[in-house]
Amino acid sequence: MKKVAILAAPGFEEIELMAPLDILRRLNMDVVLAGVQSDKVVSTHEVTVSTDTMLDKLHADKLDALILPGGAGSWVLRDTPEVIHLVKKMHEAGKLVAAICAAPSVLASLGLLEGKNATAHAGFQDKLAGAHVLDAEVVVDGNITTSYGLGGAIPFALELVRQLA
Repeated sequence: MKKVAILAAPGFEEIELMAPLDILRRLNMDVVLAGVQSDKVVSTHEVTVSTDTMLDKLHADKLDALILPGGAGSWVLRDTPEVIHLVKKMHEAGKLVAAICAAPSVLASLGLLEGKNATAHAGFQDKLAGAHVLDAEVVVDGNITTSYGLGGAIPFALELVRQLA
């Protein structure tokens, strides 16, 4: 069974976190929602979710995929050393790293999009340093999957299913 972690940081966009969580769990994948700063996380629109675990309990060698939701929580993801470490470890191991909306900018800040095809929310496409930015719902390049945002949340989740199933 594939093990997937979704990171929940304060200010996450609800549908970008919940669509992959819901769809992957419906397919009986082992999906854990990991709190970055606490086990109760408040979204952009003030919805509080309870996490299954905390970021410090995740280990790249025990995961098949890592998902970074967008929203203002992307800045928290970008500025959290433990997130950076986990993303780099997952990428180095060739494991699936997926980001949606503003979150692909986190991957770009780590240099992971250099020379790769990617997409992000229109307001963040200029932050995808080194990437070949495509105007597409979902873009897959190697082990990195990106999506433009809320409208692409379900296609993003279905693409992750295709890669993991």
